[in-house]
Amino acid sequence: MCTANQPVIDRQSFRLSKRCYFDKTNPKDLIVLHFTAGSTARSAFDTWRSAQNGVSAPYIVDTDGKIYETFEPAFWSFHLGVQGEPSRRWTHDKRSIGIEIVNAGPLKLDGQRLLWWPRSFSTEFCKASETAAYLQAAYRGFNYWAAFTGAQRQAVASLTASLCRRFGIPAQLAPEAKRTQFDPGYFAAFKGIAAHQNFRPDKFDVGPAWDWKGLDMPAL
Repeated sequence: MCTANQPVIDRQSFRLSKRCYFDKTNPKDLIVLHFTAGSTARSAFDTWRSAQNGVSAPYIVDTDGKIYETFEPAFWSFHLGVQGEPSRRWTHDKRSIGIEIVNAGPLKLDGQRLLWWPRSFSTEFCKASETAAYLQAAYRGFNYWAAFTGAQRQAVASLTASLCRRFGIPAQLAPEAKRTQFDPGYFAAFKGIAAHQNFRPDKFDVGPAWDWKGLDMPAL
């Protein structure tokens, strides 16, 4: 179970103002993984800071494995946007801690290049020959996905383990067959580590390129 080393967290570099989250504490029983659909921690932070609409997450994990805390994780923010939830309750946002992992997300093949979303999927991400940079897997309308780094996998394992210990969140994963599914009934009651894709059918994160086994936690 939560056996990873204590994470090193930067709590100074990317600190959000209170206009970007809600400084009310709520019991936590869920951690939700996201990807940023961007290339740097700075770009995610700047987007949240500029919008000041409560959409954010307390953690960003950069490609080099550096962990940034943007606000105290006992507080909450809009990071799920569960559809059909009763107005102004935001139950799942309040009970969960979001972790944004810097990653480009879905890619499109164009000849010998893989493209990502800027300028309507016309921005080159890598060459098709650079197979370590992506994973080929069919999921929600896309067939190629940007790879996560080993440093990110280690950092997320350490961070989730630490959060489990601190907040008493069950150190467990959903069954393997559920991890890529949108299943609101199941995940409404689930406690442990999940992904954005489990709560919304229109989201891709954390996607098929994420290695769940790297978290070293049991599945239900």
